[in-house]
Amino acid sequence: MEVQWDALMGVRHPAAVVWTGPVRSPAEPTPSNTALAHAETAYRAAVRAAAEHAARKAGAELLAAEAARTRQRVRALRRHWIPRLRRELAAVELALEEAEHEEAVRRRWAATHGVR
Repeated sequence: MEVQWDALMGVRHPAAVVWTGPVRSPAEPTPSNTALAHAETAYRAAVRAAAEHAARKAGAELLAAEAARTRQRVRALRRHWIPRLRRELAAVELALEEAEHEEAVRRRWAATHGVR
């Protein structure tokens, strides 16, 4: 059995299972009746299906966990970071506007008093 991995949404997860059934050696006896042969075939199919199910379930759980972490990060951005950054931006814009106003006042004063 070999598990093939893939990445989705930045999450590495099992994508597929490659399962190769055992090959009967020439020394190993074959099943003595058809019921055992059918049971052997059914068990191999069940093992293959179980492995594929386990890989898909693990992938779904990993992706669901990443989606939950992403929702938490988005919520933190919306509730805390974005409002704080907007307040800081407003404060910087106000300070810049005041500095520009002060500079304009200085230039007008210098122009009226002949200072260069």
